[in-house]
Amino acid sequence: MALQTLQTHDADGDDWTAGEEVVAKAASAVPWLLDQAGRVDRDRTIPDDVAAALIETGIFRLAQPRRFGGMGASPSLMWRAVFEIARGCASCAWISGLTCANLLVVGRFSEAAQQEVFAPDSSPVVPLLTGGVGHDIKIETRDDGIMLSGKWRYASGIDLASWVGLLVNPAPTDGRAEPVLVLVPADGFTIDHDSWHVIGMRGTGSKNIVLESAFVPHHRMMDWAALQVGEKHASCPNDEPAYRFPLNALLAMSVIAPTLGVASAVAEEYAAIVSQRVQSNGQGKQVADRSSHVDLAAGIATMDMLRNVLITEVEAIERKVERGQTLSLEDRALLRMKIAIAARKGLSVAQELFAGVGGSLLPEGTRIERQFRDLHAMSSHFLLQPDPIGEAYGRLLLGLDLPAGARL
Repeated sequence: MALQTLQTHDADGDDWTAGEEVVAKAASAVPWLLDQAGRVDRDRTIPDDVAAALIETGIFRLAQPRRFGGMGASPSLMWRAVFEIARGCASCAWISGLTCANLLVVGRFSEAAQQEVFAPDSSPVVPLLTGGVGHDIKIETRDDGIMLSGKWRYASGIDLASWVGLLVNPAPTDGRAEPVLVLVPADGFTIDHDSWHVIGMRGTGSKNIVLESAFVPHHRMMDWAALQVGEKHASCPNDEPAYRFPLNALLAMSVIAPTLGVASAVAEEYAAIVSQRVQSNGQGKQVADRSSHVDLAAGIATMDMLRNVLITEVEAIERKVERGQTLSLEDRALLRMKIAIAARKGLSVAQELFAGVGGSLLPEGTRIERQFRDLHAMSSHFLLQPDPIGEAYGRLLLGLDLPAGARL
């Protein structure tokens, strides 16, 4: 069931100002989220009161179309808000980032599908499972849609979900499989609540789900190739530029934003630990140690630089989209490559800070221990790996064909 919204939106208001207010609310929620992060981790899901607090910031309304009470805001505003959430709770930020991106994808579907998903007085959460995580999938094609059943892993946020998006391959046309993204009501799925026991990002509740059988009408289906190149359904009336942002860059930003936010939180927690820690070598206070000063300064500056670079890159693409410019494969690949490099650099700098707190990293249940687990789990996401996107971008630069399955 979709979570109830906690505030209304003035469709005639200044959306930019409202978006800045969302970023400010997300930042103000950080101290409270820091206190809740341990509970989120232990519960292996986002508790209802924490989810309600996230909704109260307005972060999900950023991605909803204006005509449904949202803001249709720019992706750069969304990622800035997600950065802030991540300073408090990695799992909350992960779900926030995915939800923002996924709602922008839903905003490209048919008018009929959007009327269902963006129902009045709801704040939809829609996991999109597009990374080859399904199995035992059965599809029966009908004149008016498909009958679908199957099993899927990694349904992040499924406990809060109102709908689920699934990438499936109906019967081939002219000998070719044409993947489509379909929307299915979340209450049609059975959730395996004992399937999510993991090292990090425990609170995302990315559990296994089973769909026994569901009918998916044509209006809840979108051609995946069309989405990949930035197209929307012929009946989709949304004209906000956010719904024309490159799909794969959008999805990659949805995971790098929380990842860099947590990396920033590591630097902040490092400062808190160092200010109180006594070093084992000579029993001196670490706060007086010169190398700790340098590590902290480099950590804070690097995280700030990485965030700002990516936001600047996103804003540049937003301006191109607003002007109706076509983004080349090279444009999209370059942003994806920068995202992958930022992920690796953020993790590398955080590793130096983890090493700098020594044994303080080891006790279970501390913030730094949880951040260690979460950051490594986040950094393993396939959209943040430099090799696949590096191969694709490198081949483009050399005038060669793209590798099979490249997602740009």
